[in-house]
Amino acid sequence: MRIVQWLAAIGLAFLLSGPAKAELIMADGSVISREEIAKAATGCTAGQAPACLIRGLAARNGAAQPVAIDEAAAALRKACEGGLGLGCAGEAEIAALRHDRRKDPKLAAERWARARGLFTAACDQGSAIACHNLADMLVNIRAMADTPRAATLYAKACFDLKFGPSCLQGAALAGLSSAPAHDPALAQRFEAALDPALDAECQQGRPGACAALAEWLISRPGLGDKVRIAALADTACSNGAGHGCALAADLIRRDDRSAEGWDRQIEYLDRACALQFARCAQLAEAMRAHPPIRTLDSGLLFLADIKACLGDVQEHCWRLYEPAARLNATELEQLVMTFDQACLNLPRPSAELCAAAASNHVERAEAMAASATADRAEARRLYQRALELPEDATDNATAHAEAKAFLAGA
Repeated sequence: MRIVQWLAAIGLAFLLSGPAKAELIMADGSVISREEIAKAATGCTAGQAPACLIRGLAARNGAAQPVAIDEAAAALRKACEGGLGLGCAGEAEIAALRHDRRKDPKLAAERWARARGLFTAACDQGSAIACHNLADMLVNIRAMADTPRAATLYAKACFDLKFGPSCLQGAALAGLSSAPAHDPALAQRFEAALDPALDAECQQGRPGACAALAEWLISRPGLGDKVRIAALADTACSNGAGHGCALAADLIRRDDRSAEGWDRQIEYLDRACALQFARCAQLAEAMRAHPPIRTLDSGLLFLADIKACLGDVQEHCWRLYEPAARLNATELEQLVMTFDQACLNLPRPSAELCAAAASNHVERAEAMAASATADRAEARRLYQRALELPEDATDNATAHAEAKAFLAGA
């Protein structure tokens, strides 16, 4: 693999390794380490509900791995059956999100109801996270919408239980003029409690709280204390919060347009990419915007786009075709495999994406006789998948027609 000319000089390890300590951020800002995620597969197989929750959330969120929606749904179902409300809510979200034959509104409603019961019971017993999760459901799930009740729950978690994320969400909800829970005075109370609560959680070693506080501070009128914000973002990043890495990179982009500043951006974004595949999209875009003094290896950009694609940023799947004329045999194989995985494993792939995946195999079958039979069989499977999915390009709907034509002649 070719290397960026300046890579060795600044000591990065693009997309291949890095100092990432954690991959998955929980609601309280704590992180689940790479090692814990790896162990969760075995634990889930053994019937441990907490391990299934970790496995499911990691697969759903693309935490240091490609998004795998079926794997996520299966693990979250086990977590739900084991009595974990987040498992039920996660399975419900997937069941409602799909836009193919696996979409299941009835299952989603049943799992959301179970999650609500579990969260309510735990909240009544003084669990701040349960109160917070229940409030989130009442805000975000249309069938359960009750923003005044959500505001009350955020208030309980924030003021009584000192839970920073609820102070943050409560401030946003009460401050929203269009919300039934709009209450400027309450919003001010939430804001007053927000900084000390999140800061305390950050000091207790919850990197997500550090990142959330930095993001809130930077959203305030005037930039405020840049040094503090940068320190919070760096702390979050160093301890496994990918959005802290992304925020640190953005702060540098705003203030330092030099080539050295770009180097620092890339370093932070590389770490974010290692933590969550979706954040590789930010890395890829920053790499494309490299200053003239830097020469960037197209192979590394290609790998960033692959990870972004498999992290469910589907725009970057199509970006993989940009250097197609220059791809070597290994990279062409990676492109084919990436489109296959995206079609089969993302939560809402388009018919166009699956048709493109199938077309890759058709073209390879025509070019390589040795694998032609296998490629045509895979093309058939992918075209059948395309027919299960809605077409995005309504003004030029060709994916279904292409699939039907191939299957008719197969």
